[in-house]
Amino acid sequence: MERSNRIAQVYGYAVCLVAIITFLIAAAAIVNAAFNLSDPLRAEGFGRGASLTSFAAYKREQMQRAPAPAKAPNSAGGDSVAAAPNDKELRQMFDDERLDQIGNVRFRSMRTLVASLLMIVIASGLFFTHWRWLRREDLKS
Repeated sequence: MERSNRIAQVYGYAVCLVAIITFLIAAAAIVNAAFNLSDPLRAEGFGRGASLTSFAAYKREQMQRAPAPAKAPNSAGGDSVAAAPNDKELRQMFDDERLDQIGNVRFRSMRTLVASLLMIVIASGLFFTHWRWLRREDLKS
């Protein structure tokens, strides 16, 4: 009889330990998601490669990335240089990428928040249920 009680205690304490670890991991994920929501353009792990914090930085990066102008034949049969996007086109590209980045980060952060909160609720329920059960078992002994 004592052996089965010991096995039950080990099980109960193991579940409590796993619940505490799950709670701590979920709490860290909530903190990270909250920071990502507070500034989606600087969120870690969601970058597109181009700086979207300011138009000037975005323009500078696009100009550095642009290949050297190559000559391509135009419809008239002569040679013409491929045109780089003007400021208006660059601004539209910047705004589109910026909105896309903000939307993606907000969605992923909200998904992380909801999943982490759910994990905290489940872990708390498991912890308190098993902890009370262990206390009752100790009082019986």
